[in-house]
Amino acid sequence: MWKLFRKFLGLESKRAVKILPQYYLGTALLVTLFAVVALAGNAVMNDNEKEDRVTIALVMQDTYLKNYGMDVLQSSASAETTFRFESVSEEEALAGLRDGRYDGAMVFPENYISSIFNGGDAVAAKFYEPPTMNTLDQGLMEGLLEVGSGLIAVSDSYVSSALAFAEKNGAEQGELDAMQEAMEMMMASRVINRNDSFVKSDASDTGGQTLVQYYFCAGIVVLLMLGGVACGTLLKSDTKALEDQLAMHGVKTPLLALARYLAVLILFLIFYTTVFLILFFVWLGKPETMEKVFDITKFPELLNWYLSGLPILLLAAAVVLLVYAFAANQIGGILFLFLLTAVMAYASGCIVPSAYLPKAVREIGRYLPTYTMLKVSVGGLRQKTEFARMGILVIETIVALAATMGIMSFGKWREQR
Repeated sequence: MWKLFRKFLGLESKRAVKILPQYYLGTALLVTLFAVVALAGNAVMNDNEKEDRVTIALVMQDTYLKNYGMDVLQSSASAETTFRFESVSEEEALAGLRDGRYDGAMVFPENYISSIFNGGDAVAAKFYEPPTMNTLDQGLMEGLLEVGSGLIAVSDSYVSSALAFAEKNGAEQGELDAMQEAMEMMMASRVINRNDSFVKSDASDTGGQTLVQYYFCAGIVVLLMLGGVACGTLLKSDTKALEDQLAMHGVKTPLLALARYLAVLILFLIFYTTVFLILFFVWLGKPETMEKVFDITKFPELLNWYLSGLPILLLAAAVVLLVYAFAANQIGGILFLFLLTAVMAYASGCIVPSAYLPKAVREIGRYLPTYTMLKVSVGGLRQKTEFARMGILVIETIVALAATMGIMSFGKWREQR
């Protein structure tokens, strides 16, 4: 029995290899479509982010801020995504507010930092808003100034406490002066550079990935599912006589279903390995491109994505086989698979990120196999293996295979009645 099963598996595998040309042709067209969508979406989002930045005029009359403040602000994350800072004179700032060039202006008088650290009366910074406040909310600015003032007050207490402790333990005046200057510089740097004091968390509708990375993972899932269209030739029922002979020798319908499942799996594995090899050669020739587009700098990171994605093939092949078993004929299977893939891809966030979907659709999508495959693929690209989702993926694969074998066995039973 097992000898005949191996021969049938070899026959189905050869048929799978023969349809590779048409499989790659269809895949190439779909890859082009997904690439255009991802790149266009990324360009539009980047343009919108740059246009939405708020322009703030800064009047740096304080010596320390003038020397170091602008460099810190220009290199901060806020300068890339939210604010645009310009260092100007107070007259230019006020004129820019009137003609709409600036959304706000802040004036830092002389000795602004030192007056706080020296324990004297703090010199107040002034904030000016445009005559018509459209882009910037006054409440937001007041909150930002309150936070900044709080940081400076805490820094002042820190320096004063440290100096009092040093003086109590016998530090000389020269040592105290040097210590005060060094600590004031350190704390002033922390106040100006928020990245030293806060942890930033990004809220993303693509799971922390860029649009190109997200649609690359989504594209892999959709291409595997739609690749089942080419499997129509492989799975069509034109081997009935051979199947009947195999059944007479003990190779029953569940084993035939398993052989065809493995044949589809081999086809998907060849495709997936091809994608991996393309990325591998890009990494060899243009490592900077891989780092920029996929945030992959080392071969083990690329290999981790490949290995993490292998379980996806198991579920994709099982779902494709189930669709054809349910449809019972080649044309019906192709149409049903195409329609089902489109619906599942939409509901699970492969076409539009789930954050933009209606709540009901988003909740339904979480239980679809394409959603599990997408999350596993994204996790692999982020170097975060989703073991829990892989477990769900394996369970879904077993259920789909069992359902396929049941449907095929029922159909065979009906024929023999």
